[in-house]
Amino acid sequence: MDDIDELDMREAQLRIKLYDEYRDAARMFNYYVETELRAYLANEVEVEPVVAGGGAYFKVALTDVWIYEAERLNRFVPEVIVYSVNDVHVQKLKEEA
Repeated sequence: MDDIDELDMREAQLRIKLYDEYRDAARMFNYYVETELRAYLANEVEVEPVVAGGGAYFKVALTDVWIYEAERLNRFVPEVIVYSVNDVHVQKLKEEA
């Protein structure tokens, strides 16, 4: 196996581990939020459209957050504020009965 194959295998293992962590973490959160750059799980979400300087953007405030990003050492954070000029998707996760 050459170095490229080993790197590809390592990246695939990290993606599987991240997905497994996401699947487990999703049970603890109320919302799934997706922006152009990344995805989040959060318990509170506030999306504020802002019109300024002839354009518009979204200010998205998230509380009690898990960030879907493999390179992060700490994916659980208390607060995230995202600014996006593109679409922001917010999905309410189904509550378990």
